[in-house]
Amino acid sequence: MNIKNGFTLNNSFVIEGPLSSRGGTASVYLARPISKPELKAAVKFAHSDGRNVVDEDVLLRHEATLLSRSDWRHPGILRVFPIIHLNKAQYVLRATGLEDEPSFLVMEYLPGKTLSEWMDKIVKFSFDWKIEFLYQLAICLAFIHSKGYGHRDVKPDNILFRELPTSSFVPQPVLIDFALASDGKSTLSLIESSYTLEYASPERVMQASGLIPAEFSLKPEPQDVWSFGLIVYELFTGSLPFRGNAKSIRTTLIGRSFDERFIKDNPHLPNDIADFIRAILKPDPDKRPSMHRIIDLLEQKYRPPRV
Repeated sequence: MNIKNGFTLNNSFVIEGPLSSRGGTASVYLARPISKPELKAAVKFAHSDGRNVVDEDVLLRHEATLLSRSDWRHPGILRVFPIIHLNKAQYVLRATGLEDEPSFLVMEYLPGKTLSEWMDKIVKFSFDWKIEFLYQLAICLAFIHSKGYGHRDVKPDNILFRELPTSSFVPQPVLIDFALASDGKSTLSLIESSYTLEYASPERVMQASGLIPAEFSLKPEPQDVWSFGLIVYELFTGSLPFRGNAKSIRTTLIGRSFDERFIKDNPHLPNDIADFIRAILKPDPDKRPSMHRIIDLLEQKYRPPRV
């Protein structure tokens, strides 16, 4: 999708340029409300140039439905804004004037960039900085889990900062892209079967590969815990534990043949963090700690204030 700068969207927003097109189902653009041009917003469009336009529209509307709930307000969850259309507040509209009229929603603009964009620098930040970041991320995930949902696509690309991080300042991390969020009871096969391989839990990959019946509901919360454990590893080592091409990663996850290589390959990994990772990356989802337990462990082991 390519929208020209200066395009007026539904007589409400002026597009200023792309922010991200890394997602497989959407593109995000910076915009300014015509009524308040001093403000900024992020506009997320379902891709209109793919083969699964209907699927992409479904994911966007699913995300809007969740994030527009009043009981989902949290500083660590991206806010979506209502748009007044035909005297009614709506969260998803069709983009008139664009080819295929893709669906779009309007979100808060966060200038701090993603964890993925900062990873190379953050890996070099202090131990306490990383612990404080993980603590804040864990609180956000625990909130989502308290609603009976899992984000199910926790990865550095989906974690934005409210402000620019520095070595002495940990800004609020904010989870974005709730297209795959689920309570484990969804009847939408698209949502239940989609995942990002590098951060997906073994049971998620096994079900997508047909080794677990599709009708068997996987608990969403342990899937987030697994992804959280991979982010812990990545923050302290600068890489992911399971490497190689997609086939080899999938084989490792399906085989559930985890060993100590990913710990031994990083002798500089602090012992207590290595133990922490071992406790999280359990092949059996029922043996992984809850996010609330992870928060307790972080508080008990590393007393605040940290940074």
